Order: sequence, then C-alpha cells, then structure tokens
Amino acid sequence: MTIILVLTPTSVNVSNNDSKDIKLHRDLHTSTKIYNSTQWLNNSEFNTPIDPWFSTENDLTSDVEANISNGEANFIVIGTNGTFSNITGTPTPEKQWRHFNNSIFIEPDSHDINDYGCTASHEYNENVDQSRNRPSAHWRRNITMPVDMNEYNITSISISALVNGSANTNVEVESDGVSGVFYDYVRYYICFSNLDYEILYPIAEYQTEDLGQDTPPITTFNSYMDPINESTIIFYLNKALEKDNYNFGVTLGIDIYTEDNYGTPDIDTFSSLYINSVNISFNYEKLINKYTSVSWNQDGKKISNISDYSVQVIDANLNFKYKIDKNWTSNTTSPNSEIQIFINDNQHFQAIKLSEANLTYGDAKVGGIDVTNLIVDDVNLSLQVFIANDFDLNQNITISIDNATLMISYVIFIPDPILTGGNGGSSETKVISGADYTPIIIGLIAGIIALVAFFTAYQKHYKYPPFIRKIRKLKKTIKKGKKLKSLLVSPREEIIRNNFKNKTHQILEDEFLQSEKLEKITKMPNNKKINKKLNKGEK
Repeated sequence: MTIILVLTPTSVNVSNNDSKDIKLHRDLHTSTKIYNSTQWLNNSEFNTPIDPWFSTENDLTSDVEANISNGEANFIVIGTNGTFSNITGTPTPEKQWRHFNNSIFIEPDSHDINDYGCTASHEYNENVDQSRNRPSAHWRRNITMPVDMNEYNITSISISALVNGSANTNVEVESDGVSGVFYDYVRYYICFSNLDYEILYPIAEYQTEDLGQDTPPITTFNSYMDPINESTIIFYLNKALEKDNYNFGVTLGIDIYTEDNYGTPDIDTFSSLYINSVNISFNYEKLINKYTSVSWNQDGKKISNISDYSVQVIDANLNFKYKIDKNWTSNTTSPNSEIQIFINDNQHFQAIKLSEANLTYGDAKVGGIDVTNLIVDDVNLSLQVFIANDFDLNQNITISIDNATLMISYVIFIPDPILTGGNGGSSETKVISGADYTPIIIGLIAGIIALVAFFTAYQKHYKYPPFIRKIRKLKKTIKKGKKLKSLLVSPREEIIRNNFKNKTHQILEDEFLQSEKLEKITKMPNNKKINKKLNKGEK
C-alpha cells in the first residue's frame, strides 16, 4: 500500500456570518476580511468642469444633444417648427417667376408675365390652321428651403390662387346647345416638381365651364383654383423634395382647348386669361428619428485597483434623480422611448419610460437599482435616452439627471489580521479578524506525518517474520556489495541429529513429569478410588 500526501499551507478564516470561507496564502497563518462600501462615481452632482463625465450621441440628423447647466446633466430632444410662406401675391418677374414653354403642346398666340400676373390669349381659326387647337403656357419658379427638409415633416399646407379671363361668345360650351362630346374651355393649374421639372404633380386647378356662353352671354369670370386634398398635396411636395432636400419647383399653367364643333369652319377666341395671384404656405416640424440616442457616460476605476489582494463585489446599487420639462405623452407619439442603463456596454433589464417622467425631480427607483450582476473588473456607466419611435416635435424637450451614485460593496481578503481600517470620504469600513487555528493545524500536520511514517515502516519491514527480515537484510547487504560477516553453518547430518536429540529429550521429560504427577495423586488421602483403579490397571 502506498500513500501520497500533498500538504498546502492554508489559513482558515472564520467570521460570525460565514464559517466556510477559505483563502489560500503563501504562509501558514490566518486571513482577514475587510468589508467596504464605496460611492464609485466621481462628480455625482455634475459640477463644472464636468470631468470625468462625457457625452456621446448616436444621431445622424441633429435630433438630440447633451449639455450641462446649473449642476444638471441634460438630454435635449431637439424639436423645432417653421412656416414657409414665400410664394405670395401676384406672380411677377421681380418675384423670380419666368416663362417656360410647355414642350408637350404648342404655345398660344401670346403669353406674358407683368404686374398683373401671368397672362395668355389665343384664337383658334379652323380656316387658318386646324393644328392650333391645343396651346399651353407655363411659368416657373425655383424654391429654396431654409432647412434640410429631410429632417422635417410637413404638417399642414394652404393654397390660394385667383384667376380670371374673358372670351368671345364664339366659344362653344355645353349650355349653348351644341351637339357633341367636347367643348371649349380654359384650364388653370399649379404643380410641384423637382428642379428638373421631370414630373409635374398637380395640386390645384380651375377649369371654365360657361365662359363664352351665348345666352345669357358670359364673356368674363373671376374665380379661385380648387386645391386637391391636403394629404395628397403634402405627399406631392415630399416627392418633389426627394431628389434635393432643400429645393423644389413650382409651375403655373394655362391650357386652352378648342374643338371643331360645327360642320363649317370654326373660330374660338380667348383673350386676357390671367393668373392674378398665388399664395402657397406650409408648416413643418422637426422629425425625430427612431433609434436615436444620447448618453452621459463615466469610466470608473477598476475593481482590481482597490487592493493587491483578492477582492469580491457583493453588492452594487445605482441611483439617480431625473425629471422632464414638458409632458412626454402630450408632446410626442413615442410611448416606448426611455432612459436606459448600460454598465460595461451591457444593458440592464430595467429602464425608465419617458412617458412616466415627472416635471419635478424623483428617484429613478426607490431604493436604487441593483446592478451587481453587471459589475466585473471594469465599471463603465452609461445613462442613455433612447428614442423608440418616429415622431414630429415642434419644441425642445429636456430630460435632466442629477445626484448619480453607484454604491459598490465589496470584501477584501487579506492574509494578515487588520484591527482597524477605513479609507475616509464616503466609505464605511468594517474589519473582522479570523480566529487563530495555527496550533491545531500544526498538531494535525504532525499527527499525519507520524501516521505516514508508521505505515511506511510497517510496509517495508515489520510485516515480515524475524527470519525473513534477516534474509531481506542479508539480500540488501549483498546487493549493495558490502562485506559480509562470517557465517557458521552446521552440516546437515548434525542438524538432523540435534533435532532428534532435542525431540527425544522432550519426550522423556514429558513422561517423567507425568509419572511424578501420578505418584503425588495416589499418595493423597482422598484418592482411594483412584488407587483401586490404578491397581486394577484401569485408566
């Protein structure tokens, strides 16, 4: 049997709360636990200079920003609004309106732009040229927005355009009683487009029905264009801005349609057709994009920097106060936006909905937020406002935080007893020294060593009979090549003779002793029965 025993010097640390903690050290002595609770964050009040706090943004469209004011760390969701109203009044050259040919149709007999607006006139004479029954004139203006419209949503739009004109009664309308499907008319319209004027999106129009009527005669008119529905106008304007977020085009048009309504040559006369005024305005608000975020961060010292000895974190509690300056629910359509907590880039499962934020300071959570499972050697904190939905915002909303604390409780295992301790500041230290078990440990080790020595000696020597031990000893001596002492060996015959003599002597001695014993017994007065049996030769 072989026993291998490995002994490692240890010290056993026993406290009132835990009698099973064992700490390995290089020397054989007791260990000490130092319990400490420390406020881990610096500049919890967000005073200037703001170090070691720093802000970061995940923002491609300037939706959020961070700043410090009055000892508060702020997350600002940037909301703005604007109104475009640069298309007003009479369209004149001074307002950058210019005439352009409508390449799809022929031009009217005359067209112009003056102090009264955009004007055109045309007479269709079937005897002169039957192909001139569909003339058209365009006037355009390029518009530049003061902001990047990709970052804004158009929330409302208004269009008003006054038109007028005159015509001769030789124009045929439905009320004239002329048989046929097509009648003579003028169509006024406004279109949005990009600056290439590739696709014209009509947003308002007016088409005459009785201009040129015979009875009663109607030779003039004044009217406003009719806009299409507002949501479609907004859609068309966004389409016009797709290619260039800042620029779009506006087109004013007058189309004249004349038809051969008689079997004889026809003449249709339209004169003094005007677009007198155009007013277009729209409102827009800042678009807040989902997945946008802004954070206040601090990289704390490492846990391993506390001590050269083993350190174990037993509790970590985060708390901060927060508020909002405007009610989130009534100002946004983003109920899922929240304040998120990250430690070492790992998100804590708890978050604070901005829809639940109050206008006055309150705790993030009563009693703090347990973040123990996120604490490793690094302690890097990030408090982040996260936007979860797209929405429009016409004014800034500010979320503020203050009094950010991260209380970390830990225990340091130190091999030498410490009677007092503490590091001042906001730390609270409790020291518990372990009991001295050195004598017991030394006694146990000595007993184990003695037990091992006994088993070793028994296995190697004492378990064999004396004669075998002598033979093993002689074998070892011969194996080592040492000189043997002289040995006397009796001849075989002598050994047999001596053994026979000894055996014979023993038999005679036993018989002699037996006879003496019988003689004594017969001489005893109370042994007459025995004597009779002996005389008769009985046993």
